[in-house]
Amino acid sequence: MKNEQVRRILIIRMSSMGDIILTTPLIELMTKTFPLARIDFCTQERFTYLIKSNPKVHKVIKAKNNLDYSALKDLRQLIKMSNYNLIIDLQNNLKTIYLRSIQDAKVHVFNKHSIKKFLLVNFKINLLKDEKPITERYKETINRYTLTEDLHRKTLPELFSDPVSERSVENMLESLGITGANKLICIPAVSGHFTKSYPAESYAAVINDFPDENAVFFLTGSGKDSVNIQLIKSQVKSKKVYDMCDRLEIEDLISLVKRCSLVICGDTGPMHIAEAFDIPIVMMAGSSVKEFGFYPQNEKAVVLENNSLKCRPCSHFGRAKCPKGHFKCMMELTPELVLSKISPYI
Repeated sequence: MKNEQVRRILIIRMSSMGDIILTTPLIELMTKTFPLARIDFCTQERFTYLIKSNPKVHKVIKAKNNLDYSALKDLRQLIKMSNYNLIIDLQNNLKTIYLRSIQDAKVHVFNKHSIKKFLLVNFKINLLKDEKPITERYKETINRYTLTEDLHRKTLPELFSDPVSERSVENMLESLGITGANKLICIPAVSGHFTKSYPAESYAAVINDFPDENAVFFLTGSGKDSVNIQLIKSQVKSKKVYDMCDRLEIEDLISLVKRCSLVICGDTGPMHIAEAFDIPIVMMAGSSVKEFGFYPQNEKAVVLENNSLKCRPCSHFGRAKCPKGHFKCMMELTPELVLSKISPYI
């Protein structure tokens, strides 16, 4: 199929926050590769804002957050009625296989390297040493259509803030007495899994010893993250620390991170919001490893990891507890080490 014949494109990526943000360089490349095409995007309802604000996307098709069989059938029918002639499946699981096998459309599928990940996690056989970041691998799903120089041009993720949320966040900062003299630091306090989350007591130590007295800290999260956020706050002495758990919609979080001088975090979705706006990042990798491809790509990002451990990575997704019981992958990334990497950005 020639590029000019591609008129209706569907990208499928249901979750999660970080993965969806990392699809945006592909969207950018598609607009250049298929200038006459309409690009739609299918994702879960809770992540809609990440894409719907992107002017390069014509329509966001919302999938229910809990996609049971009945909802899956309805979604499949909706996609079928749209008559796409190119479908890019970046999720590549049983549900998306069902969704994409519906019509006479050319389908390209993201290679998740599941076997290579299995070998790395379980046998420490590393066949992913030379793998590119996820943003670049997403773009390679259309490598047969695009120019080589466009394919290999490094691009950061792209996000767009909402004017209403911008004003809301500005009003919030004013009500808290926060001015331009204050440096805003965002700490997404909990990642999706325990082994990707920096310990609460270590976050508290970083805040307590933070060298800039004008720094203001925002602890973000949702639901059960409140437990860790309250633990951090209980151990902080005299710094300005605000609990933002369940107080920010995604668009508000984007507007807040966009104003920050620094983001300190584990392997978590908001890290990629900072990456998109080229905000300095200090990331503690924990059980995550570079080979999985999710490290931030902006030049202002610093990634700390404990490469002396033979047990890393213990999982591709992350675990609810350390299988060895020592959690050295995070515990040995000391607050002093984190603070030493922060100094260039304050």
